[in-house]
Amino acid sequence: MALRQSVNKRKGKWGRVKEFESIERALIIDNDLKEKMLKEIPKQKVITPTSVCQRYQVRMHVAKAIINELETGGIIVFHKKTAYTKVYRSV
Repeated sequence: MALRQSVNKRKGKWGRVKEFESIERALIIDNDLKEKMLKEIPKQKVITPTSVCQRYQVRMHVAKAIINELETGGIIVFHKKTAYTKVYRSV
């Protein structure tokens, strides 16, 4: 009887499922958000597409396009390429 109770106590949930929340990110940005991004991004010490994506809730290709626009304008400078992303810094 005691053995049976200890077996029942050990039963547990072994295959727990992780739930992921999908985050809605903007595909097209309006002029107000674009102006805000163009003002605030150069003030950051380290600029990566991931940081822009998370901070302004935009998709990755939108963040990369904004960074490329800032780079061609001479506002930010390419600093280093890591294995996964490019790192920029302000001038």
